[in-house]
Amino acid sequence: MKQILFFLGLAVLLSGIYTSCKPDALDALREDEIVALDKYVKDNNLADKKDATGIYFKMLERSSDTTLVRPKFKLLLEFTITFIDGKEIPLGYYFTTDDGLGHHYEPRVFYVDVSNEVINEEYIQQIAGFHHGLKKMHIGDKAFMVIPSELAFKAVDNSGTTGIPRFSTLLATVTVKKGWSVAQQNEE
Repeated sequence: MKQILFFLGLAVLLSGIYTSCKPDALDALREDEIVALDKYVKDNNLADKKDATGIYFKMLERSSDTTLVRPKFKLLLEFTITFIDGKEIPLGYYFTTDDGLGHHYEPRVFYVDVSNEVINEEYIQQIAGFHHGLKKMHIGDKAFMVIPSELAFKAVDNSGTTGIPRFSTLLATVTVKKGWSVAQQNEE
């Protein structure tokens, strides 16, 4: 009986040592993301476009409107969000207003820095980096953002619901078509 317990204990000890020595799968996924992000930033000359929040932001078109997007603004947006390799996110409607032929569907409503159960049903509302980038824009501007996973869906595996795996860096091109401040929203 003592021999059985000894071998059972030894087996448990050895399996514990074996599993503790294997590299963590999440760490490996995060490292892969960092390598891909660094390569993308270097290949596209974006190193100087990183802001204090951690996104890479590049203005594509500046509008003549001087209204800066602020927290609590309600916006109408045209946007396309893809993976860092340019592949579309499988749940396309939620991540683009583009029909794939260069035409846009209706602009979609987006609330800057507003969070509640109803608003957060829209997946793009959950991307913190998208909020950060929008607050650098004016009504009518068009911009490009590289949003690392820590400002998107982090280590959460959404591949079953949205098709977005853990540690996915996102690319977003967005145009702010219209915007309403809190005061303007209250007038409606």
